[in-house]
Amino acid sequence: MTAIGKLLAFLLLVVGLTMMTWAVGVYAQRPTWFNPVPEGGAEKGEGAAGYAELKAEIDSLGEAAKAASGLWGETLKSLEAHERFRANRRNGYAQLIEYAHKGNPKDLIDPANPKSGKGFYLPVVDPKTRLYDLSFDAAGRPKGEAVLGSEVGADGKALPLPGLDALTNSVSADTQRIELLTKEITDQRRLYDTLSAEVLATEKRLVAMNTIRDSVQAELFFLDTFEVDVFETRETVQRRASQLRGRLKLLGVSNP
Repeated sequence: MTAIGKLLAFLLLVVGLTMMTWAVGVYAQRPTWFNPVPEGGAEKGEGAAGYAELKAEIDSLGEAAKAASGLWGETLKSLEAHERFRANRRNGYAQLIEYAHKGNPKDLIDPANPKSGKGFYLPVVDPKTRLYDLSFDAAGRPKGEAVLGSEVGADGKALPLPGLDALTNSVSADTQRIELLTKEITDQRRLYDTLSAEVLATEKRLVAMNTIRDSVQAELFFLDTFEVDVFETRETVQRRASQLRGRLKLLGVSNP
């Protein structure tokens, strides 16, 4: 029993020394979980070493998440506002394009013609946005003045340009009218050439008739001064003179 007791006492001594060594190590190398946040903060690249640093990091990330959430909300509102602005401008441009094609039915050139809507308007710059003002008044008219064309009204003033479709129809009608006028001009030129040829032929005939008349008048003058003693020759000359006078009267000489 004495040997067993000594062995147990020795084992108890060894276990006590071991426990004492472990307790001293735990005390000397206790964890820093409950230590306060150091003045310089945690070193860069290292995680939180204690609960205080972890709480501070959680609070910092919460504030960052809150700021990011607020920024995201503001950005979303700004994006939605820009999208609404874009949609409104797109609708405005679509309305102006429709006016440019079909004319503005709410702003007519001729009140008696419902298809004579004004098609083009001068741009007006919005001083706030520095962009074209695409707003319309209560009557559906843009703020800009209507663009004037080359056509003149009854009052002598230039009329606004209608829509592109109306201009296309007008151009087609003008083209057909030009074709008809071109055909008429061609026919008139042919008639002019025919009349010119007739005038030249008439002038040639007139020259020939003048030549004949001069020759007959010269012969008449010769016969008037011609005297013979023979009765038959005198009768022949008088008969010839009478014939020549008749010819001259036919040619327009009133008193040959």
